[in-house]
Amino acid sequence: MRRLDAQAALKISAADEQKLIRAIEVCLITKKPLTELHRSGRAPLQGWRVLKIGLAPDREALYARIHARTDAMLERGWLAEGPFFARSRPAHRREAIRFYWLRELRAALQGRITMDDAIAAIQQSTRRYAKRQLTWFRREPAVHWFAGFGDDTSLQGEALNWLREQGIIPARGVEATGV
Repeated sequence: MRRLDAQAALKISAADEQKLIRAIEVCLITKKPLTELHRSGRAPLQGWRVLKIGLAPDREALYARIHARTDAMLERGWLAEGPFFARSRPAHRREAIRFYWLRELRAALQGRITMDDAIAAIQQSTRRYAKRQLTWFRREPAVHWFAGFGDDTSLQGEALNWLREQGIIPARGVEATGV
């Protein structure tokens, strides 16, 4: 990476193999340093108005859903699916995908940890992943945030009203102007 783009190499951790591979691919395909591509940006969309909506659920409610989802997936056969999935993918694809739950399930199946410990580890890594996503998207400019989950009908109503205010969804009998 240093030979292709020394500045980008300084910003990407040597341990972040996935990011390094992607950066090298971009440099080789575009025949330009990654930093140059980032500086030049890209042309804005023409004829479109970009609106960003974000969901910001209560943290405890989010954690409760993560735990319930993990339990439901295990009840539906996740335990049997994990080893099959691991065998059915080439080694380089398994590494690239890095399913956080696969390692824990394998350890439980091999008797190295208890199933309860595996479940707790899966839930914790999922909570950390959700936190990283929220941290990432909070840095995104011009997002209109709604408190709650997307399956909440009152939140859906709030989002529709906001889109109407933006002129994206027309009020009854009025044509949309924002698209």
